[in-house]
Amino acid sequence: MSQMNFFEHQDIARRNTRLLIILFLVAVAILVVLTGAVVAFFAGGMNSATQPAQTTGFVFHWDIILAACGVVVSAISLAVLYKWAVLRPGGKVVAEKLGGRRLEPNSSDPLERKVLHVVEEMAIAANMPVPPVYLLEQEPGINAFAAGYSPKDAVIGVTRGCVEQLTRNQLQGVIAHEIAHILNGDMRMNIRIMAILNGILFISHAGYLVLRTSAFGAASRRSNNNARNALPFLGIALLIIGAIGVLFGNIIKAAVSRQREYLADASAVQFTRDPESIGGALQQIGALQAGSQIENKNASEASHLFFGQAISKWASIFATHPPLESRIKRVLPSWDGTFKANSPQPTTATSTESSAASSAAPASPQEKLTQLAILASLPEATRTEAREQVGSEALTLALILCDEAGARQQQLSLIEKAHGATLAERAARNYTDIQALSTEQRLPLIELAMPAIKGLAAEQKVLLLTTLKALRDVDQQVSLYEWCLTELVERYIQADLHPNKRVSGVRMKAQSDAEYSLSILAHYGHDNEQQAQQAFAAAASVYGTTLQPYRQDTLSFGNLADALDRIDQWDVRQKERLVQAWLACVTSDGAISPVERKLLFTLATCIGQPLPELPENGSS
Repeated sequence: MSQMNFFEHQDIARRNTRLLIILFLVAVAILVVLTGAVVAFFAGGMNSATQPAQTTGFVFHWDIILAACGVVVSAISLAVLYKWAVLRPGGKVVAEKLGGRRLEPNSSDPLERKVLHVVEEMAIAANMPVPPVYLLEQEPGINAFAAGYSPKDAVIGVTRGCVEQLTRNQLQGVIAHEIAHILNGDMRMNIRIMAILNGILFISHAGYLVLRTSAFGAASRRSNNNARNALPFLGIALLIIGAIGVLFGNIIKAAVSRQREYLADASAVQFTRDPESIGGALQQIGALQAGSQIENKNASEASHLFFGQAISKWASIFATHPPLESRIKRVLPSWDGTFKANSPQPTTATSTESSAASSAAPASPQEKLTQLAILASLPEATRTEAREQVGSEALTLALILCDEAGARQQQLSLIEKAHGATLAERAARNYTDIQALSTEQRLPLIELAMPAIKGLAAEQKVLLLTTLKALRDVDQQVSLYEWCLTELVERYIQADLHPNKRVSGVRMKAQSDAEYSLSILAHYGHDNEQQAQQAFAAAASVYGTTLQPYRQDTLSFGNLADALDRIDQWDVRQKERLVQAWLACVTSDGAISPVERKLLFTLATCIGQPLPELPENGSS
């Protein structure tokens, strides 16, 4: 069978997206200038020359035109900022507006367990925290969506039809597609475009307001027939300009969305290594009468977030998704064009057990993915504990308990004082249960526990983080494992408490941050300075820029955390480039040690980037 080149398709989609974004910004600029000129004209910025016989046109008062443009830009900016603030709380707001119900991580319902297990697998494979899952109960169509600013505050939504009609393998393809949207930065881009379109719409609102105001005051102006009678024409002009702007803005938004769908399809194949999974899911949309339609009244605003075309469009130019045939052909070039429906999917307790077994032993296309292999190796009892709210707290605290009995007893006393005796006893039991696990198996447990931890009240999250740091400091020294563990938990909790938090100096320190992260990785991953220098040089050649390593005495985890804050806000392509340099650093000697594995896992997770398949050499 002919297979797709998903890396080539990713590059094409990204290149087309950049061109469309530039076009979108140019259109906004033209719209601003045109609106400013119209406002200036009606305000007296353009008028006939004082001596008509000596001129054949208008006199342009550029100072008034520029001032009018400034006013228009300010008004649009305020409208954009308002929409941005409304959307700021994150993905859960979008999910709830679409009628989604959040699924409990420890749900016993067969269908719910099916989708929860698949989301766990795909999130762990993509090296990101497991997102909360919302079910759109009343939607029979096959569809799903991802919403949020980053992997740390994202949510996944699925329709009931998606869970009921798709096989487990096809559902993996859909979820991988949505996770790709998160990792590719599509959510942040979509929210920005939505906010800008709201600003453009403000021009029409302003025109409508001017028109209404002029009509309301018409009676008082009958006796004064002067320039104020131009207000209705100004209102009509603004209405027309705003409508044209929204029209073309939506056309470009739809074109951007279509390119990002192609990109997410290609990325989903990269994650699952199985084109049949997403290709089969797309075929089911075409085979079933319900298709991918969403009935919720808020579907129109969020239509570009969905896996499939959520609402009908009278013209393909406004469609937020490419045609099904085009998408299927890209992932399955040999597809014969026939939409074949699946046989009814079982939903019995037996099928649930089968689903859980599949979760413990991933299908062969995923077995090569290191993180999925780690998930499959975890005891089911430990995974169940991570999915429960109280259990997730106890397990998180147990992961940092010391092996030395005296220090561990002191830590358990701190837990009892802060959280009560019951939680302390549960943490002690979890400590015993995880003793057989390696550090490479323990760190993904944090990602697995995230949906349950995110369900805690804000004060409980803060208390959990405070207790975790107190336990870390009991022996008055911080190991690499302890730093990795607390760094992951703190980032996930802080992202949930303060979504979309910005960090200054992102671009300014880009090279030095790359140098610092590579210096840490080279130093901690190698036994002597010569090997560390060779690893750094290998990484620098892959990064493609002249880099200088930091001296050993300047390295600290605190500075690394600050660097990762800034790297987290880089462009996706810049992040991918840095991850490739990290990989070159740890593989320069032909083997990846356990220390390198856990540090590499933590670095990649902190910036929301998936790790490719890693060799097994040197793993514990």
